[in-house]
Amino acid sequence: MTGPIWLGPRRAAALAERFGTPFYAYSARTLRARCRSLARAFPGAAVRYAMKANANPAVLDLERREGMGVDTVSPWEVRLAREVGFRKRDIVYSGSMPSDDDLAAVHREGVTVNLDALTSLHRYGKRFPGARVSLRLNLEIGGGHHPHVITAGPDSKFGLSADDLPEARAICATHGLQIVGLHQHIGSGIFEASLFLDALDALLACLGDFPALEFVDVGGGFGVPYRDDERPVDLDAWGKAVTARFDAAVASYGRPLTLVLEPGRYVVCEAGLLVARVTTLKRTRDRVFVGTDSGMHHLIRPALYQSWHPVATWPRRDVKPERCFVVGPICESGDVLAEDRLMPVPEEGDLVVVGNAGAYGFAMASHYNLRALPAEVMVDGDEWTLIRRRERYRDVIPR
Repeated sequence: MTGPIWLGPRRAAALAERFGTPFYAYSARTLRARCRSLARAFPGAAVRYAMKANANPAVLDLERREGMGVDTVSPWEVRLAREVGFRKRDIVYSGSMPSDDDLAAVHREGVTVNLDALTSLHRYGKRFPGARVSLRLNLEIGGGHHPHVITAGPDSKFGLSADDLPEARAICATHGLQIVGLHQHIGSGIFEASLFLDALDALLACLGDFPALEFVDVGGGFGVPYRDDERPVDLDAWGKAVTARFDAAVASYGRPLTLVLEPGRYVVCEAGLLVARVTTLKRTRDRVFVGTDSGMHHLIRPALYQSWHPVATWPRRDVKPERCFVVGPICESGDVLAEDRLMPVPEEGDLVVVGNAGAYGFAMASHYNLRALPAEVMVDGDEWTLIRRRERYRDVIPR
């Protein structure tokens, strides 16, 4: 099997024996390496991790200690970030379609509020005149690995269009709102530097209409390879190109600005694995269903995005590879973790390890079919720590 599966057979077996299956495992070393690669590629930038990708407090704390801030999308994400120890100035709230209660909650926390609808600006300004705000723009340049993750362009619900900006400025003036930042995020899983830079150029072209900015947030979305034919982005080259364009724009703008990034998947994706156990083997006319004790309720990306994840089985079996479908226990035909893989057929009781599961894995897990959420384990060299225990019945069904 191929792919970034860093957990070997002995360690996987030891963790499964200690914590049971299924569980998520995260590599602290990989997390630190990704944080440091971003700091190296974008010197001087403020990197705010998009915590919707993985909000385990232990993951967040590691990133905080590496000097990151956080990008949040809900009041409870803001609350958790504060509890973990992030400073107010290192947190930005970029909620979509916020309610009045959402806006009040994040305002009380004192974090930067990033808004992307005219009505949101009006409601926020009416209730909190004189507050500081950032504007999220949609300049109709978007991209990503699946239509559901493209967050800019004519079909996206996110962002203020260029045509909205005069009215946005007027609303802010009416309520005394201070526009301190401009923001955009074009999508997730972007491998084309040219697309990212085109979007950056469009954003930087708007600076002249906003004379009192403090920062420009260019988003994230750096691609992470899932398949053998995908190559990692050259982050250092991207950093040089982005920094050069940004510095030139700042020179023309005439006052200092901070470059802000908000990567999520890039930081945690390859650091995470989902470990399950084979429960059932089922042969049909042309395939083998490898049934496991995990499924779409723990990792929904294959069902939701038709995403491909590397898969390994432990122990390795010296048998002829066959056409396999790795599936779960959920009562849905779409409950598939790995589809149509030519692989040695494991035996019942073997382990299945799904790679590149650190981003939008546990974060999107559910109780569908009244199944418990899995445990989470942090692996740091020869040490491992349980960072979230497996749920029990009364955790899911309280009385």
